Amino acid sequence: MLHNYIEQLLNVFNDGVCVTDSTGKMIFLNSMHEKLTGIPHDSMVEHNILEFIGQEAFDVAINPEVIRTRKAVTKIQTLANGRRLVLEGHPIFDEAGNVAYCVTLLRDESRLAELQGKLTFQRELLEVFSKLSSSHRTEIRQMPEVAQSAVMTSMRGKINVIAQTDAPVLILGETGVGKDVLARRIHSESTRADKPFIKVDCGSISPQLIETELFGYVGGTFSGANRNGKVGLIEAAANGTVFFDEIGELPIGMQTRLLRFLQDGEVQRVGSTTTKRLDVRVVAATNKDLEKAIAAGEFRSDLYYRLKIAVLNIPPLRDRRDDILPMAHMFLDFYSHKYGRKMEFSAEADNCMQSYGWPGNVRELKNMVQGLAVTCADSVILPSHLPFACLPKAGEASEALSTVNFDGRSYKEIVKDMEGVVLQAALRKYGNIANIAKALQVDRSTIFRKMKELEKKGMKFE
Repeated sequence: MLHNYIEQLLNVFNDGVCVTDSTGKMIFLNSMHEKLTGIPHDSMVEHNILEFIGQEAFDVAINPEVIRTRKAVTKIQTLANGRRLVLEGHPIFDEAGNVAYCVTLLRDESRLAELQGKLTFQRELLEVFSKLSSSHRTEIRQMPEVAQSAVMTSMRGKINVIAQTDAPVLILGETGVGKDVLARRIHSESTRADKPFIKVDCGSISPQLIETELFGYVGGTFSGANRNGKVGLIEAAANGTVFFDEIGELPIGMQTRLLRFLQDGEVQRVGSTTTKRLDVRVVAATNKDLEKAIAAGEFRSDLYYRLKIAVLNIPPLRDRRDDILPMAHMFLDFYSHKYGRKMEFSAEADNCMQSYGWPGNVRELKNMVQGLAVTCADSVILPSHLPFACLPKAGEASEALSTVNFDGRSYKEIVKDMEGVVLQAALRKYGNIANIAKALQVDRSTIFRKMKELEKKGMKFE
């Protein structure tokens, strides 16, 4: 049965197949052989292969060497049209142990180069993913999402809709509000969830390296670089999502190249003359006012409007106070479990956290709770354990004023002391002079000068 179908079986091969007898006469050629050599099938069968070398149809035939050496032989054959084929000849022995036939497989050298390129690309991807996985460790146990405020509940609904599209997304918000978390959620709820999610921190990559990091380079472009070249982060995100964190820090030159990718869906490695089409979803985030950056000539307006299709603006934590306590308790449950402890916040600590300004937003809250889970010796967290002081409430103001020393002191001296108390409390609440100045709507140099004056009088600011 196989004898009846042998021709059809060999025609399914992607390689050319040539079978010759021990004299070099061709007795079978499959259809791919004709495609590769360009020589009609009927003009070769029953002819000796050496005839075609005499006609300069090609320069090499390996059949005689296979018959003579009784071993497999591999050589490169160049056709009259300049095409190069890889020949791989194998001897077929009869019952007496003599070589009865030679089977030669023909492969296009350019196809082998293409396969080698695919292997190289896969190796580069593995290197990139290994690097990213080692530098971006995830928590041992996935934290649940907490969104109690109306604004975040509404945003969750927007994310569900946006995630199902391929449109670029621009996430705006102060440092620490959770832009990274939203970007990952968009990816995880999209049809690309099982594909790569690559984060590019635009503010931390050296300007000298950012082009090769984003777009990669071909081998031989730089001395001392990988001789096989390197895949870029955008290319590594193929069929998945690339997240440009702090895109406002991206140099103008790279903004131009990113815009070209968004428009054409193609990337070109440094040192290459060819482009590669990619299917990659772009999510970008920044804490900058991009419209002001455009006015200052620091950001391209065309890139901004290309990204400004689906915009998510995350409010600071101080403007969504309904999220503060649920998040604090969730973080404490998570880290208590992680470190093998059983802890809780007191009602007074809850009140203190609820009234605090959280200049560092969710990141500050999370890091504070993790620190408490590690360092607090008690199982119940009190206001005294918190790294900031609670300001007195309105009903407690009279009690605080009753401690003021009026005896023999001028109004100016008393006010100066109270000013020191206010600045001390503000420093504990807002963390630094820049945040104090912003919150109290005072010039930063004024706050700095007043603190220095009070320090000379013996007041310490901690």
